[in-house]
Amino acid sequence: MNKTLSSQQTLPEEFNRPKVMHYSDEEIAEGRELYHQLVASFALEGQEPDDFGKVVSLERIRGELTPEQEELILCGKIPSETKRINEKIQHLKDAGLSWKDL
Repeated sequence: MNKTLSSQQTLPEEFNRPKVMHYSDEEIAEGRELYHQLVASFALEGQEPDDFGKVVSLERIRGELTPEQEELILCGKIPSETKRINEKIQHLKDAGLSWKDL
């Protein structure tokens, strides 16, 4: 079972990327909360996105990707990013974390 980081804990630095979009902590928290609600809503309909899509979306919310980069990655147009995201998902799992911790 995955543990979820509390608000008092921080994500290990290896999971953070340089910011290309600059959002306030409040904007990121709001975006993260809205995304979690969206995923929950889709899950109720049996249409929950896979971990790949969740991680890419949260990287955009955190300002680590531009919306354009997000779209290209989700469409499989940047193989190196596809590989990086898949490795990140595995590292999260290995650390006992999930996409919710991003």
